[in-house]
Amino acid sequence: MIVLLCAVLLGIASLAVWFLALGARPPARVHLRFASMLFAALAAAAWIAPPVADEVALIVAAIALPVLAFGAYAGFEKPLAPMPVTLLLGIVCLGGLAAAATGIISFALVPASLSVAAILLISARQFDVARFSSVQGMLSALALLAAASSFALEGTGSAHLLFSAAGLLGLTLALSRASNIVVEQQSSRDLRHSVTIGDAG
Repeated sequence: MIVLLCAVLLGIASLAVWFLALGARPPARVHLRFASMLFAALAAAAWIAPPVADEVALIVAAIALPVLAFGAYAGFEKPLAPMPVTLLLGIVCLGGLAAAATGIISFALVPASLSVAAILLISARQFDVARFSSVQGMLSALALLAAASSFALEGTGSAHLLFSAAGLLGLTLALSRASNIVVEQQSSRDLRHSVTIGDAG
């Protein structure tokens, strides 16, 4: 019963991310929404078809976490070129399918863990510019790491679902806040540039 309740919470979090992502930069928004739909699929599997929830979780971990890493880079830094992203997503997708088919969870958890490390590093790089968003992003990465670790220990359980919801929501909020800071910084630079031109004239 607790697992079902946690699945509902993950589904609600996934739905909320679809709307909260509006505050993020457009390139990051696409990645966040894509990841939210993958986590929604996991929530549905845990609720409707528990026997296949572990297989769905492996596919989601292999794909959604790299997508979130791409979203973090697009939201905090700049969008990646489409070709490398497409190639990497193809590779991790095959890894997730292989993990689900063979039961060798490392095919999914290795790219998931590398993606968590990337989110942690990307978030840490923003500490001086956007401190709150940086800390929130790092905490979200740790929540996603805890989700992967709990899955490795007990499969699709309540801890895995809750940590996934926390990581997904936290990163979305961090990127939404970071987007506002970027806009404010750009406005300040434009204002300073206008003043400089005015003084020169």
